[in-house]
Amino acid sequence: MWKRIRRHHSGAFLQGVYYCQPECVSAALTRVLTQLERRTPVPPSASRIPLGLLMVARGQLTYGKVAAALEAQKQAQHGTIGEWLEELGFATEREVVSALGLQWGCPVASSLEIAAIPPFIEIPFPILDTLHMLPLQYVAAGRTLYLACGRRVDHAALYAIDKMIDCRTLPCVGGRRRIAFQLECLRQQPRPHELEFGPVRDVGEMSRIAMSYIARLDAQDIRAGRCGTMIWLRLRLQRSHMNLVFRLRSETQPSVSDLPARSEAPDSSRLRPRLS
Repeated sequence: MWKRIRRHHSGAFLQGVYYCQPECVSAALTRVLTQLERRTPVPPSASRIPLGLLMVARGQLTYGKVAAALEAQKQAQHGTIGEWLEELGFATEREVVSALGLQWGCPVASSLEIAAIPPFIEIPFPILDTLHMLPLQYVAAGRTLYLACGRRVDHAALYAIDKMIDCRTLPCVGGRRRIAFQLECLRQQPRPHELEFGPVRDVGEMSRIAMSYIARLDAQDIRAGRCGTMIWLRLRLQRSHMNLVFRLRSETQPSVSDLPARSEAPDSSRLRPRLS
């Protein structure tokens, strides 16, 4: 492996620091991966007003309906309160999304039709799928990417994505069923610049796999970050890029495939996403 690396180049950038020898790149990468693997995922903030209480205050629900939804959630031991409010017919998806936007302090996406996203800011599908996020719109003037969130706004993941693609990421709220539908569409599309591994045994295995691709692809710049229970490596090549996604053994977050989705397609009359 070292012979292949030396034949292509003598060093590479890792997290913005240049390492002139392949042995130094490998050692530094192992340290970075160890730090990311040991990092404890940030739990969701508990300071938000509960969704049910918020909808009661807005006159959308009664205390009795909220109590019934909470009891159904407790008996089933899965799903969010918003999902059970919809399931029991107490609220529509639009009402729940509107309340979530107020709860999270984010705008609501009026359309979830995906606009063209430049290749250099692509986010790997496993990260979008696990975190239930959808890239909506890229504004080149401010180098800003809008992401629709269906479950919750994971600010730690947004910060990591911001650093990985060198682009400001702003969240908005979207309906979980519509996001699930769009993610299923993305799942069917080819992803030539993306590889997924895991769950991996340890940091050593991650480092060996990553270094083999760094050597094979002649990577010039390497960035690493953690999104939830996944470690993402972005390799910048001479004319392209490659994303490596490693799933950790501790992964417990459900993917979009675990969520119920409507069979019909959402309204596609609006081709460009608009934030309200």
